[in-house]
Amino acid sequence: MRLLLPGVAVLVVGCVTSGPKALKPSVQEVMPASRSVVFQAALKAVTDQGLPLREAEPTNGVIQTNYVDISSFDPMGSSQYPASERLVRFRILIGANPEGAGSVIAIFGIYAPFRSGFSTSERNERAVPRDHPAMGLVRSMRDAIAKSVGM
Repeated sequence: MRLLLPGVAVLVVGCVTSGPKALKPSVQEVMPASRSVVFQAALKAVTDQGLPLREAEPTNGVIQTNYVDISSFDPMGSSQYPASERLVRFRILIGANPEGAGSVIAIFGIYAPFRSGFSTSERNERAVPRDHPAMGLVRSMRDAIAKSVGM
């Protein structure tokens, strides 16, 4: 019994102190335009989709949306998902291309399938799976950004 208590304490501390997991982008691509041009194109793609902005910071190259119910964008595709898996948000990160000209853009589709209560923390968030209906919006935003920057 004495050996069990330190093990439980380590497990509890590990669970409580662990930060948000690093998420893999749904789409990551090099774009031939400058960071500021890609940022403006991404911001337009987000607002054209009717997604509510949570953050748009051009100096950091970060755009984030609030959670939305994906069923308002894809009613048929999302009907098989429980409510906690239909609520998604998007994060777009834009940075300089470390390998040369242009910019790197990463688009994340994020959901919190283990949501508790009315809100969630980043610790509970996961990247949407490839077959999730939110990927349709990710692809639409990617295509709109690419078209806007001349790809």
